[in-house]
Amino acid sequence: MIGVFGGTFDPPHLGHIHLIKTILSQFNFSKLYLIPNYQNPLKEQGPRISAGDRLSLIEAAFKYLDPRIEILDWEIKKTGPSFTIDTVKHLQALQSEPITLVVGDDILPRLPEWKSANELLKLVDWLVIKRSEAIASDPSQFLKKAGIIDAFFLEKNLLAYSQDQRLMRFCDIQALPFSSTKIREEIGDLWKKNKLEDPPQGIQRSVWLLIKEKRLYSVG
Repeated sequence: MIGVFGGTFDPPHLGHIHLIKTILSQFNFSKLYLIPNYQNPLKEQGPRISAGDRLSLIEAAFKYLDPRIEILDWEIKKTGPSFTIDTVKHLQALQSEPITLVVGDDILPRLPEWKSANELLKLVDWLVIKRSEAIASDPSQFLKKAGIIDAFFLEKNLLAYSQDQRLMRFCDIQALPFSSTKIREEIGDLWKKNKLEDPPQGIQRSVWLLIKEKRLYSVG
């Protein structure tokens, strides 16, 4: 089983690392692909730094974390809006192992807006990190809006759909209290104050050294 975890990673932080380490300890993934996007098509504002710089930070954060982790730069190299359906089809064309998308439950309300959402739901299984009990308790409402009308719970936290061919599993992982947005703001303040010796909370030292070297997230 292959896992796919995408995101902006602007910047990658200890919350991402904790999540990925926990997933790999709890689930039998032979490989976990980290796929930074070039541009989230559902967000008006793009990343604060270039795609190449984000890729460098991701490599600094994750490259040696676990041998099952592989960083793929497909979406970054493709440029333009990043669509999960295109990435999944590309990955399926290259290998035959079943794919599980790893997402936070906050994406479910907007899942019907994703490109070819119905087709995507039928192509892969899902591992959904629970952040809101309200969303996780009734995910079928969002699947219905994407054309999936036969979703039902096989057991607590395990949803089946598409004539039992696909699964959506919900997972409780205690998130660390780090936010990319707040970290960017804190880094900006550190640049202003020229207090750059220690990294802000939530940032690995290897990532911090690269941020300083490239003067990333500096203001002005």
